[in-house]
Amino acid sequence: MDNSLLVSLRQYRPREGRDSLENFVTEVFAWLLRNGSGTRKAVLARLRDTMPAGQDFDLPRDNEEIEWSTQARLGSRRPDMQATWPGMALIFEHKVWSGLGDGQIMRYRALAQEAFPDAAVRVVAITASRHQHSNEADACLCWSDIYDTLEQYLGEEVEATERFHIESFLALLNHEGLQPAAPMAHEAILYFPTAGKLPQQLEQAFTPLAARDWPVNGGYQAVMKRLRWGRLGIELHRTDAKRKWSPGIFIGCVIDGSDHTINHRIEDSIKLQLILDFSDGLRPHYPYIDSYRVLKATLAEVTQHSRWTFYDHSKERHPNTFHPLYLETPLLEILRGSKTMEEQRERIFDAGCEALELLQHGGHLDKLRDECDVVA
Repeated sequence: MDNSLLVSLRQYRPREGRDSLENFVTEVFAWLLRNGSGTRKAVLARLRDTMPAGQDFDLPRDNEEIEWSTQARLGSRRPDMQATWPGMALIFEHKVWSGLGDGQIMRYRALAQEAFPDAAVRVVAITASRHQHSNEADACLCWSDIYDTLEQYLGEEVEATERFHIESFLALLNHEGLQPAAPMAHEAILYFPTAGKLPQQLEQAFTPLAARDWPVNGGYQAVMKRLRWGRLGIELHRTDAKRKWSPGIFIGCVIDGSDHTINHRIEDSIKLQLILDFSDGLRPHYPYIDSYRVLKATLAEVTQHSRWTFYDHSKERHPNTFHPLYLETPLLEILRGSKTMEEQRERIFDAGCEALELLQHGGHLDKLRDECDVVA
């Protein structure tokens, strides 16, 4: 069959219920990989380097023929793209603005292992943004990562025809807002009518939680705080001490990280965060308190095998010293698959309790409170 680009695209058929842009980008990308040896090597090398430890793979030898297919049947499913060569099968799921289906990646892996019993199987998700990624995939990339990889490859000596094809594909990604983020991202414009309601919806979720019995020692009272300093959620204040933040505990979401100086931490997705807060009078002292140092080391250790990431903001060049320590996890992962506000509220509460348990591990928070009370 004629393998030219236009003939290949003539075979393309939109599928009902699917975003036609996803299929179109997939067909062009697959054609580029079939017909550009340098393109193929650059993308596969980037993909291999993205794999977690122990999941990388050997790149095909030049004399091994890679078979690239799109929408090919895999058991009862049709992944967007497959690449196979002796001993290896890569299964791709491509998304633009839609999300991955529940269990979709796991089903692809099981079907691929059955279809290719003598090959190592890796399942790859390529999406428009990082908040669409799934922990079920062996590797996740954004289309902007593909853009960067190909743009970097163009910095080498590339044959003229292949260069033209790559530049045409990059122009397509750029046109659809799939390039590295522009100041006004296409995704933000597309979803703002829905996303603009998020602060009010978060407030609805958190407000009743102020009356819940939060599992924390030390005379704390839960208070709902509406959007202030770019964050909203539950503040746990001390009621038996001179300073309510000695330390204070916040459980909620930072929507605008300007005040906290953490915009670089939330550029990909909104996170549920537990934040340790210190009153102004304690800021010159708490970094040198022994129990604070031990608490930091403990949090770094106990979060390693949890869904929570520990973040020590004091290591930043311009830290906000009111809010130095964070436990955070993607809000989307907490709420994924939920259907009602009541269910989402319970999931947030359960996750907040989980973070409080990590914070109080070893009793170091109790010691820190006592030492803060001693500070004049």
